[in-house]
Amino acid sequence: MKNVDCMQLDMEYVYGGKFTSQGEWIHPIGTYDTWEFIYMICGEAHMYEGTRSFTAVGGDCLLLRPGVEHGGYAPSTDTVSFFWLHGKVRSNESAAQAAADTVLSGLPLHAKAMQHTQIPLLCRQLLHHSSLQMYPASMSDALFCMVLTEYAVHVRLQAMEKECGAGRESEEDRLVNDIAEYIRINARTPLTAADVALHFQYHEDYLTRLFRQKRGIGVKAYIDEMRIAYIRTLLLTTDAPLKSIAVQSGFDDYKAFLKYFTYHESITPTELRKRFYRTHTNNH
Repeated sequence: MKNVDCMQLDMEYVYGGKFTSQGEWIHPIGTYDTWEFIYMICGEAHMYEGTRSFTAVGGDCLLLRPGVEHGGYAPSTDTVSFFWLHGKVRSNESAAQAAADTVLSGLPLHAKAMQHTQIPLLCRQLLHHSSLQMYPASMSDALFCMVLTEYAVHVRLQAMEKECGAGRESEEDRLVNDIAEYIRINARTPLTAADVALHFQYHEDYLTRLFRQKRGIGVKAYIDEMRIAYIRTLLLTTDAPLKSIAVQSGFDDYKAFLKYFTYHESITPTELRKRFYRTHTNNH
């Protein structure tokens, strides 16, 4: 996959929101003149675009094309929640439209398991700022481009990791990648560097040195980074009470949860939520 720079596009954010289903739900069928970006928060959305069908789950991203019919092909019975953003190329010139089609069409329709905290954070920022008249529309446009850029970057990273997995990476690289994935998957638990070393059956000091050499960060610091990212995502994509988020993040002590998050983020969980309190929501 070639490198995609969405920030070079002159994109205009049109509208968006956060959707949460109530009971059985199926995505409505329609054809739009805008690009639509979707970040799945939870649940399963059974959808199609044109002749392609797919099931998107929590952490997945979708980039739906203008002028192509899309909708649901089967109902979802469990709760489905996602951010949805519509945008279009600002210029009406055919050259600009062609350039946008070339860049955006280079991105996949459906990318699985992104699990990247920056994308939902940007979505929440965009919906917050676009709802307040004090912010210019240009800020919403820039944030929309940033969402697309983050999507492009992480799709490329996934492609690079897949290429490395085809046999071009060393044994040490594979070990470090496996460790990083293990930490990401277990981010909601009180994981320690010793736990990781025990799981992979290596000495803790060796794994820490190797991980820092390959990733530029120690195992403990990476565990904290992934755990904070998991907590931040829960804070910005759900309305769950803080005590519930503490439990979901592996904390038995609520005060310890508050102290941990505030130490690493220099802001309390409540203050973070208050920064992005305005979000258009729609339910079905």
